[in-house]
Amino acid sequence: MRPMKTDDTTTDHLEEGVAEKILQEKILRIVSVESSTKLYCCYGVIVVLTVSVIALSVALSVIKTVQISIKNICAACQRNWIGFGKKCFYFSENSSTWTSSQTFCIAQEAQLAQFDNLEELTFLKRYMGPSSHWIGLHRVSSKHPWMWTDNTEYNNSVSVRGDEKHGFLIGHVISSSRDYVPRKWICSKSSNCSLQCQ
Repeated sequence: MRPMKTDDTTTDHLEEGVAEKILQEKILRIVSVESSTKLYCCYGVIVVLTVSVIALSVALSVIKTVQISIKNICAACQRNWIGFGKKCFYFSENSSTWTSSQTFCIAQEAQLAQFDNLEELTFLKRYMGPSSHWIGLHRVSSKHPWMWTDNTEYNNSVSVRGDEKHGFLIGHVISSSRDYVPRKWICSKSSNCSLQCQ
C-alpha cells in the first residue's frame, strides 16, 4: 500500500486549526485574567461607593440632629432672669410695696411670681435666700380665697399664714402681710422657649 498523499492544503488547514485553538486558548487566558482583574476593580469600586454613601448618610443625619437641637435651643430667659421648668423668674435686689412690685413685673411683661407645683415653690425658696419676697398671691379679705395675679384661684397646696391680703415667701413658709410693707419681690413669666413650642 502506498502511503496516502496529503495535500498541502489539508496540512495547512490542520496547522491553521491547531494554531487557532492555541490562539483561542491564549486569548481566553488573557481575557479571563483581564476579566477577573476588571471584576475585582468593579467590586472595589462598588465597595468604595457603598462606604461613601453610608458615610454621607451618617454625616447628614448628624448634621440634621445638630440642626434640630440648635433649633430647639433658645434664649429661654432674658438677662438677670433665672429659668426653671417652663418659666423665668426675676429676684429683685430692692424692696417695695406689693402693688409697686406688681407694677414692676407688669412692665417686664410678667407678674408677681406664681408657682404651679411644689418643685417651683422649692426652687423659689432655695434661690431667694433669707429675705422675704412678695409673690403673686392676694385676696379681698380673710373671708375670700387666695388668688394669683392672673385671677386664677390658689389651690392651697401650701397653706398661707396670717389674715392679711398679700402673700410673701419667708424661709420655708408662705405668709401674708399688708400691701405697704416694703419687701423684695419675685416676678415670673413663661420662658421664650415654652412660648415658641406652643
